[in-house]
Amino acid sequence: MNLNSFIQFDDVSQRNEALRVTLAITVCMLLGKLLNLTSPVYLALYPTIIMTKSKDYSWSGLAKTFTPTLLAASAALVVSNCFSQHPFIIWTISLLFFDWMRRRATTPAKMGAMLMPTFNWILVIIFAQHTSADITTRIHEILASMVITTVVCKTAVALFPIASKGKPTLFEPKTVTAQQRLIALTLIGIGVGFLLQVEMLSATFCLVPVIAAATQSQANAFRQVVERRFVTQVGGCALAFIFTLLLSGHQTNIGLYALLLGGLVFMLASLMAKADFTLRDLHSDALLATMLPIQLYIGANEMGLERTFLRGWQLAVTLAILFTLYKLFTTNQRQSHLRKD
Repeated sequence: MNLNSFIQFDDVSQRNEALRVTLAITVCMLLGKLLNLTSPVYLALYPTIIMTKSKDYSWSGLAKTFTPTLLAASAALVVSNCFSQHPFIIWTISLLFFDWMRRRATTPAKMGAMLMPTFNWILVIIFAQHTSADITTRIHEILASMVITTVVCKTAVALFPIASKGKPTLFEPKTVTAQQRLIALTLIGIGVGFLLQVEMLSATFCLVPVIAAATQSQANAFRQVVERRFVTQVGGCALAFIFTLLLSGHQTNIGLYALLLGGLVFMLASLMAKADFTLRDLHSDALLATMLPIQLYIGANEMGLERTFLRGWQLAVTLAILFTLYKLFTTNQRQSHLRKD
């Protein structure tokens, strides 16, 4: 694939979408570095999700997107502070929260919307359990990251308008069954319980694909999520590894960092803008999976190559476990049907 494939677009809207995504993510990630935040990762997580998943960029729409996440993180802070010496109680309350979120996810849009609140809840309780970091400061940084993301994304959308794609497809709400709730609680609950007991902070982000897979309503959808996430998550770590090698020795050169980062984001955003509906999620997931390790591990005094590799390995193992569970479940189902016949 040559350079022309990234700079040639079918229409102005595709070009503007790639440019707005590039501008928003690059600026937010640069601010995360320059502001010396304790947790700059939020300025990679939030703009990437907003620019690739959000459909409403109005002030009220963005506030509506961020409010559940802020409330979930704040509630998790209260729970962690009240029961800091009792991880089992924290885990039990977390299960109740996860089940409440899953019961409310009756449409694909609501299933997608539960990702950020659920994951931010997990981040707060895990880091509160295993670090001495001031979690209250972390909540302040979450709020600051949301405000920065909102302003930057609104500016990018205003600078690079795209043609309206019409009203999004509306899906009829479907009641979440007890089995679906049990699957979600089991997968997410086991992951959170393990991380509460074992200090393995680097594996916390492995729960993102676990949440995405656990909320699927059908076995085939579960399999597709796992297979696609293997490509995007592990592939994203590989791209971040290559990016780190290119930047090696020059990580303090903010101009070079911005140039390489903007080029990488533009490449992935261009592929997403030109993709059809079925492949957009693939490219957006790859974009998120690439940006997170870059923002997490590259610092002024370290390149984070080892941690990027470890992240890719942990994600591969996590997804392999999920795929094995899928195979066991479907095999048992087939055997049950054969016995009935």
